[in-house]
Amino acid sequence: MPRKDCVFIVLMSLAAEGTPRLALELSREWIDAGVQPLVVVMQRTPDDLASDFAALGLTCIMLDLPDRGYARYLALAYRILAIAREHRPIAILSMPLGWHALIALGARMAGVKRIIAHVGNYPNTGARNAFRKFKLLVQLGRPFTDCLVCCSHYVRSGTVRHFGVRASETAVIYNGFPVAFGDGTRNTHQQSDGAPFIIGMVARLEGHKDQPTLIRAARILRMRGRNVGIWLIGDGSRREEFESLIAAEDVDDTVQLLGMRKDIPDLVAKMHVFAFSTTKDEGLGIALIEAMAIGVPVVASNVGACREVLEDGRLGTLVPPGDALAMANAIDAIIADATFAEARAHLTQTKVVQTFSMVEMARGYSELLGLPLPAKPEYAPIPDRAA
Repeated sequence: MPRKDCVFIVLMSLAAEGTPRLALELSREWIDAGVQPLVVVMQRTPDDLASDFAALGLTCIMLDLPDRGYARYLALAYRILAIAREHRPIAILSMPLGWHALIALGARMAGVKRIIAHVGNYPNTGARNAFRKFKLLVQLGRPFTDCLVCCSHYVRSGTVRHFGVRASETAVIYNGFPVAFGDGTRNTHQQSDGAPFIIGMVARLEGHKDQPTLIRAARILRMRGRNVGIWLIGDGSRREEFESLIAAEDVDDTVQLLGMRKDIPDLVAKMHVFAFSTTKDEGLGIALIEAMAIGVPVVASNVGACREVLEDGRLGTLVPPGDALAMANAIDAIIADATFAEARAHLTQTKVVQTFSMVEMARGYSELLGLPLPAKPEYAPIPDRAA
């Protein structure tokens, strides 16, 4: 049997968050196209998705790098060199940006021909010292990296502007959503008597998201007498901070921190509104796209990535970032006229499936990496809910 083309995907960890989930679904598409991914993981924990990668038959190599110190940079380059010499990949996709410079250096020394890096967030220029270090790594990686692949045009503009790279060194490939999100099976549902109106958000509890604005909006809605429930799905370093804020806003009976979940498609399908409260550092918002693929009405922060996905508000409601009152008012408008909101959400599904599908993402990355292309699907119209 001929040897399958091998491609490395380098991840920071196997946490149940955006980038590892993308790598998992990307691996699924590549396996179907006859490519064998090998996953290289820089940190052993968190490892929420380890069983999911194992279920696909994927080998995950743990690098065991030092926790701190400059020695870990050299150790990363050396370990990539050794692993690449052993497995002879034809290409490498580095999901961590910055670290990709050392990954690319080791890969080039091993003779790997195609190396690209994923750019998932707008450059955080506010963290000055960290940003300078980050920019230096991006510059060091330029001679060894074929392309910086940005997840949106918004991120690409920031990458060119702030990292000092040429536009020709970048490309835009939208992140894709998993198959489970795109089957169009969600039924239109009105709020049942006595049941809360469910507003949900799926995101890591980290600084580049803005769950606090949604928590404060929950208090405003409750003060208006609205029977709402807020589901915050995801985990992260700010959990205790959010627990304290929920208590301070007196919305313990309204806001639930559901933590990391593997039944996200089922939970999103039960939502009446998907509220994506985020910051200007947002790169694309794959959770936002997943909700749109299911057909859930969307309210999102008016930041660059959300404007791009929602076509300046044509496909969902945009509100000023950090404005709890505006967020509450937008949700209130959907409560008052859920029929219109549901109809608009339904119209977005076809565009989302065609623009942000995982197959399209896999094809884009395959072209850049010189891999066999996954089959291009024939897009069928989204079924009429009234049928």
